[in-house]
Amino acid sequence: MRDIIRKIHRRHAIEIFIYLLVGGTAWVVQTSVYIIAMRASIFPSVAMILGNLCGVFVAYFGHVKFTFKKAHRFSRREFIKYFVTGAFGLCINVLGVRLITKVLLLNPVYAIIPTVLTPGVTFLISKFWAFKTI
Repeated sequence: MRDIIRKIHRRHAIEIFIYLLVGGTAWVVQTSVYIIAMRASIFPSVAMILGNLCGVFVAYFGHVKFTFKKAHRFSRREFIKYFVTGAFGLCINVLGVRLITKVLLLNPVYAIIPTVLTPGVTFLISKFWAFKTI
């Protein structure tokens, strides 16, 4: 019984580690697009939307290929569910941008901070709903 529990824990630990690597790559893409868009004088919320969309595509393909290792290639149904998950994450990020730039009146560069919190929420939604890997 202990061996089974260890195997399950190990599998989940590896899955979370890979999720963080893939998510970190998506975050770098998202943040890069956000910063480039900001430098191009695009409104901060719009810049976050553009960055988030790019990050969602990178994350989806990375999670299918590496994190959740689906036996099949790509599923339209899973992509739509993951896109909904990404939209939820986007809402969290855009609310963070609005809070930081409009309420706290801080530099838009600080809007990157809330994007670090979003992956935990989207991991759980991805695992138990979008990709259903229990």
